[in-house]
Formats: sequence, structure tokens, C-alpha cells
Amino acid sequence: MLDRRYYSRTTSEGLSVYVYEMPDKSSVSAQLAVGFGSSMVNVTDAGGKLRKLPAGTAHFLEHKLFERNGEDAFSLFAGLGASSNAYTTFNRTTFVFRSGIEYEEPLKVLLDFFSEPQFTQKGVEKEKPIIADEIRMYLDDPGWRASFNLFRNLYRNVGINEDIAGDLDSIRMIDRRLLADCFDSFYRPENMALTIAGNVRHETVFEIAEAFVPGNRAAPVFAICPAEEPDTIFGNSCSEKMTVSLPLFDIGFKEAALREPGSIRKELLLDMVLDLIAGESTEFFREMYDGNLISDSFGSGFYSGEDYLCTYFEGDSLSPEAVRDCLLERISGLRKSGFDPELFDERVRTSVGSYISIFDNPGSVAGSLMSCHFKKASLYDIIQLVGDPDINEAEELLRNCFDPARCCLSVIAPNS
Repeated sequence: MLDRRYYSRTTSEGLSVYVYEMPDKSSVSAQLAVGFGSSMVNVTDAGGKLRKLPAGTAHFLEHKLFERNGEDAFSLFAGLGASSNAYTTFNRTTFVFRSGIEYEEPLKVLLDFFSEPQFTQKGVEKEKPIIADEIRMYLDDPGWRASFNLFRNLYRNVGINEDIAGDLDSIRMIDRRLLADCFDSFYRPENMALTIAGNVRHETVFEIAEAFVPGNRAAPVFAICPAEEPDTIFGNSCSEKMTVSLPLFDIGFKEAALREPGSIRKELLLDMVLDLIAGESTEFFREMYDGNLISDSFGSGFYSGEDYLCTYFEGDSLSPEAVRDCLLERISGLRKSGFDPELFDERVRTSVGSYISIFDNPGSVAGSLMSCHFKKASLYDIIQLVGDPDINEAEELLRNCFDPARCCLSVIAPNS
């Protein structure tokens, strides 16, 4: 699998294009992503004045772009034998299609959504009840609530403390002019990337991409402005009651953002560190599990952006406070003893195997190419980074993260 080549090119309009040919596959997966996500609400306008976009602006724009002449993208792609989707994260907005080997027309349709979008106030007002229903759905999701209650206690100014879709008040503030200004500012070819993997020919993809010409575009109105965020947190615990059978918890740590060059290496290493602290292969996990403190829903991860890094552990438990205390004790002990070298080497081998496995799936490859683009890394460079970590570097990362003073426990407790 790793003997295949991928091809990259920047079109004359500035769009970065990556193609991974997999001639033995019977499917194609493509992604078109924009470096504009829900956390990017702090901006400066053309006059240099600081402004804050309404929460949910990036998500609202995603909704309005994924339609053409009143017809939604799902119908258009389905008519071409393809499936489609779109989603907004903290850091970017991504539009996706999957098809058989007849990918040329779906690819043209995908690019066409961004050629000359039209925003009408009538269309914007029509979309608001749809997004309001989506917001209510997330408000009824206990896991979602646990996460965003955590973010609101960790962050004051960084945009991840707001729901990705916004709230019922913020979406009322969004109008056609704001959407058009955000499109002109952020949906520019130089801030976008196209990745495609599967049974494709790079020459054909480059030809189609080169023909993509954005419509008449005004000068950017907004520029992203990193948030000024204090080091301290705003609450070390929070709780809310919902209809759940067991308490759900998120234990989060407000970390220093990874702004320096080489941050992708630290992110890969941080993923290993989290697993070495409380992954399923650790004795700590088995003791917690056998003692009925956690269930198999327990896991860990992190959210990383230009001005934030949040590590977390989540799951369900009859005693979330006890889980937090045990976790802090575990981290304190590891800082003194260091990681078991044998367990560290085993985790490295697991990481390499997991990463290599993505190269058999067009969707995984397209997604990895996109992540690499926005992290300014090469797809194959990551193989080396994953396979060549340093235990001393991992232990230094452990010492610099997971400060108990910057830790918050978010709990969703049963109603009764």
C-alpha cells in the first residue's frame, strides 16, 4: 500500500489539490475543505476593528452553500450515483462526496457549489428554523452537553466555548450580508484544499480542478484574529441533570496551544501519552474497570487549534469525582516514575499499524491528506513521526500538560 504515490498541485486560482491513486479500488472519496470553523469568531474587519461573529456562523454558511438553485446537494449527488455530506468542526468546514469510479461529474458539482453562491434574505430566514431544530437536537444529547459545559468552564474567549451550530439567539443575528462577507473573506481558493482518493487519475482531477474559477469575489472583509485567552480556568467542576441511566463525565485540561513549528509531532505524541496514561492496555484502566469505576465507554482525546489545546478523558461512572481523583493521582505517579519502556514501544508499534491501515480506505486517505494540508505536513512524513517517537520527549510532554489547577470535571447526572 505504501508504494503508491500521491500527487499534489496548486491551481492557477490558488486551490491546493491532492490526489491519491488507488487503481485496485472500486470507489472514490473526495473532500473539499475550507479553513473556517466554528471557533473562528474573533475577527478584525476591513477597518482593523475587532469584531465577534455570531456563534454558529461557519455552520450556517455550510448549510447555505450545500444547495444550488433551491436544490440540496444530497439530491444532486444522488442523481449522479454518489452520496454526499458536509460538516463543520472547530477548525474547518468540509464538504464530502463518495462515488463509484464515475467521479468526474460529482467532482464538477462539488466545485460548482463555490463558484457563484447566491445568498438571499428569504433563503437565510428559511434556513433558521432548520438550524434551530438541529440546535435543539444537540441540546438533548447528554454527551454533547457534557463536552460544551466543560469548554465553557475552561475557556472565556476562545470560540470552542460556543456550540458549533450556535444557539437560538446567535442564529437570529445572521443575515445574508454577513454570510456573503464571510464567504468573500474565507472561501477563497488559497484557504481551501481538495483531496481525492480511490480509482482516479491525477491528470483528470487536475484538469477539472484547474477549470474551477470562483465567481466575482470582493476583497476580504474579515481576518481571523487569535483570541486573547487567560491561562486560568473559570470553574473546576460543573453539573447538569438530564435523562441518563448513569452519570456521564468529561474531565478536561486547559493546555498551552501548540503554536510552534513541529506541532504535528507533538499532537501525535500527545495521542500516545493519553493512551499510556489510561488506555485499555494499561493496568490503571483494568483496575478502574474491574473496580466498576469506569465502563468500556471510557476514552480520551484532545482538541487542538491555533489558540487552544484541550485534553480530555470521558465516559460514564457512578462516581465521576473518584475517577477524576484517581486520574490525577495516576498522572502524578507517572511524572515521578516515567513510562514503562516496554509499554511505550508497544504503543508505538500499535500507532504505526493503525496509521498504515488507513491506506487501504479511500475515505481515510482523503481525510488524512486534508489533515496534513492544514497542519502543513506530508502524508508520508507522518509515518516517520509515528514510528520514531522518543520516550524522553513523551515524558516531558506529560510533565508540561495535565495541570490539576487547570482541570475541570463536567458531569451530566441522572434526573432521579
